[in-house]
Amino acid sequence: MNILMTVGHWFSQGGAVMYLLLLASIGAGTVIIDRMRYYRSRQSDFKQHAAEVRQVLQTNSLAEAAELYQKRRTSLDRLTAAAFKARLKGKSVELAVEGAAQLEAAQLKKGLPLLGMLVTLAPILGLMGTVVGMIQTFSVFNLQAGSPMAITGGVGEALIATVTGLAVATFALLGHSYFGYRLDGMVTDMERLGTWLEDKLSAGSAERMAKRGQEKHEAA
Repeated sequence: MNILMTVGHWFSQGGAVMYLLLLASIGAGTVIIDRMRYYRSRQSDFKQHAAEVRQVLQTNSLAEAAELYQKRRTSLDRLTAAAFKARLKGKSVELAVEGAAQLEAAQLKKGLPLLGMLVTLAPILGLMGTVVGMIQTFSVFNLQAGSPMAITGGVGEALIATVTGLAVATFALLGHSYFGYRLDGMVTDMERLGTWLEDKLSAGSAERMAKRGQEKHEAA
């Protein structure tokens, strides 16, 4: 209870800028929670995925495999489905994978520009609140000459906005850096999968053509 009262007191002493910083902190928290849930649903291990694809192709047709991976949600599943569909339609697997990867990357980057903006904006808002507070403090000091507490207490209250702005910026920076790190890892896995799928499907097509040629030769 005392903590809430202290926070409420600081908030009221920080000035009108505190409401903007509150909105900034809510926005940062919302983006971070949303991205945590989204990344968890989209991320998968490349090695495990590649091993699973090999097993699926051994027991299912390409059309069945494409339908299977289309129903799944991870980024690697979406790329795999796009590659299988492209091969079935006789289109370029490379272009299909690149297009799917770009779409997935765009979805993963949603919200990160907002965090990047808040990293810069929050300290500026805090500094602006502090400057406004100090201007008011010096105005009071001019009216109450000879009272040192009028200025020292006012400066301390004005600095609350700066501290709050730095805290919000730090929170947003940690979130932005963390998701940037995870994004790089997921994009790398998508690139590795794209190359692997191109080789796998090309090799599979060559094997099927050789098998068909052998069957025709045996039939003749």
